[in-house]
Amino acid sequence: MTTYILFETALEILKNAYLASALVLIAASGIGLAVIALIERDVPTSDTHQQHHILRFW
Repeated sequence: MTTYILFETALEILKNAYLASALVLIAASGIGLAVIALIERDVPTSDTHQQHHILRFW
């Protein structure tokens, strides 16, 4: 016995997968931006790192 998927059903499955992947991508980029902001917010305590940070702008 052969089972078939209707075109409308296959199109709906692809549409749902596309929307789910877009939501996952938005969530992952939000998490990534939050991690980057957290890393940039940390102030280094060593003097050498601060000097390197200052010299980076020259």
